Amino acid sequence: MKKKASASARRSKNERIEEELRTLYNFRFNIVKSRTEYRDIHAQGEFRPVTKYFLNSLRREIDVRIGITTSADNIRAILESNFAEKIHPIREYLSRLPLLNPLDFGYTDRLLQTVEVSNPDKWKEYILKWLIGVVANAMSDVGCQNHTCLVLTGEQGKFKTTWLDHLCPDPLKSYLFTGKIDPQGKDVLTLIAEYLFINIDDQLRALNKRDENELKNLITTPAVKYRRPYDTYIEEYSHLASFMASVNGNDFLTDPTGSRRFLPFEVIRIDIDKALSINMDHVFSEIMYLYRQGVRYWFDDKEIEELHRLSSGFHVQTVEYEMLMQGFEKPDDTDSETD
Repeated sequence: MKKKASASARRSKNERIEEELRTLYNFRFNIVKSRTEYRDIHAQGEFRPVTKYFLNSLRREIDVRIGITTSADNIRAILESNFAEKIHPIREYLSRLPLLNPLDFGYTDRLLQTVEVSNPDKWKEYILKWLIGVVANAMSDVGCQNHTCLVLTGEQGKFKTTWLDHLCPDPLKSYLFTGKIDPQGKDVLTLIAEYLFINIDDQLRALNKRDENELKNLITTPAVKYRRPYDTYIEEYSHLASFMASVNGNDFLTDPTGSRRFLPFEVIRIDIDKALSINMDHVFSEIMYLYRQGVRYWFDDKEIEELHRLSSGFHVQTVEYEMLMQGFEKPDDTDSETD
């Protein structure tokens, strides 16, 4: 009898705590970051992660407001349960966007016109494929949908990194990583699973052969496996991130067989003020329209050949390569094999 009464009291205590929590805050469980987030019940702004400081403050607030003494660990256990609804914030953002036909509105065109490149023939076509691939990666749990890395090359001070950062809509800025990565480290696995964009800032030219090969594998890996902090087991997570990069200079490709993983464009000029004035919510409304229409975002065999030709101007001309080109030439189709 005593055990039953005690169990009933515990349930009653937690029920009262949960009721009080609902009157104070909105909670959600972010499945991308694997954490509970909150905002004031009357607020309409962004959700913030539940921290140790917030939990301890909640414990005090519950004690003062309803006279229940509890632990921060008990509150954490409540918040990290089905008390908080599971949400994929990126998919929620994309799904709520109005679908806008680019032919009617032209936001994406105006964004792309803010960049002048030396190889403009494929600029719009490739960027559209890449942006639709960004959405496809975010909306799918199966495999990697975006197999290319957008690369802006050229002189320093051309606002390349700033322009790339702007591609991430303001409501999703916490899912943008900009900086250098360790292709063989564990942290990059977290970036692939928990971020929408990985913007590699002026690092591609400095990668050694092993790191370059590993980066190409990371761009296309269907999933990543790692153990989150405080978790017990290693688990598998979907590939969420799309890669982009800036390079000071033009020659960064060392392996011709891997050039199809990169979409390189040499920047001549960027009108950064005009670019920053364009609302990326509107751009992604158009990209979502194209995605819902089933526009193909992957490269077929013919397009891969074209991409190889486009990339040829961005290859590092090593001494060995130059000697090979001087000593050998490709035979004509009319040449025949002789004994």
